[in-house]
Amino acid sequence: MNDHAKRFKLTLEFDGRRYSGWQQQDDARTIQGTLLAAAAELFGAQVDVQGSGRTDAGVHGLHFVAHLEARTDLSPQEIRERLNASLPGDISILECKRAGARFHARHNCIGRSYCYQIARRKTALGRGHVWQVDDLLDGERMQEAAAALVGMHDFTSFTDRQVVKKKSPMVMVNQCQVVVTGDLIFFRIVGSHFLWKMVRRIVGVLVAVGKGKLAVADVQRFLEGPVDLKQHTAPAQGLFFERAFYDQEELDGFLVADELRPEFF
Repeated sequence: MNDHAKRFKLTLEFDGRRYSGWQQQDDARTIQGTLLAAAAELFGAQVDVQGSGRTDAGVHGLHFVAHLEARTDLSPQEIRERLNASLPGDISILECKRAGARFHARHNCIGRSYCYQIARRKTALGRGHVWQVDDLLDGERMQEAAAALVGMHDFTSFTDRQVVKKKSPMVMVNQCQVVVTGDLIFFRIVGSHFLWKMVRRIVGVLVAVGKGKLAVADVQRFLEGPVDLKQHTAPAQGLFFERAFYDQEELDGFLVADELRPEFF
């Protein structure tokens, strides 16, 4: 892309059920691939779209950030409107802003937050966006276990071995909360970044704690040495990429806002 290209910051929401995650793949439908196709149709072949992180197949996005680079004289509002007109109904651009040439959705991101929903009853309308758990769950025990995850820890047990061979398993978790509201258990985690399947394994472990199948002390043990937790991987449909943060003041404000509440169903 030459110097005449412009860069834009996009904020997206998407329903991930039909997609194999964010990252473009040759043999699967993805969010990035779908957005690239829509952008190429609008601007021509020389476009670039990069996201603030990767998501697993089936994971949803609330305020997922990406950047778009293209040669265009269209305004950000026109870009948003035209791309939305081309994108399928389960992907929407909430906001488009002009960004600096050095802005990178992933490299400049200093923090990310994810949410997860667990339903304690059968739900007809929310079934594609929750994990339905019929067993009784102890929310207080789950919150106690979640608190043990806050801080800088080795999350080797919460990802796959091939991941830690390529990157450090050390992750800074700023916040990890569980709130019970009626038949909905709402989970949020905020951190520097997240390893592959890390959030889903955390949720699966917390559910096992809530069922009484694991002790709160087990969570601390999982942080002290590698343990195979594949059987505790929560399903993707309850997981939402919530926000990406690019400013320390914004991140700090989010952490103290105390706005954790269900908002999806």
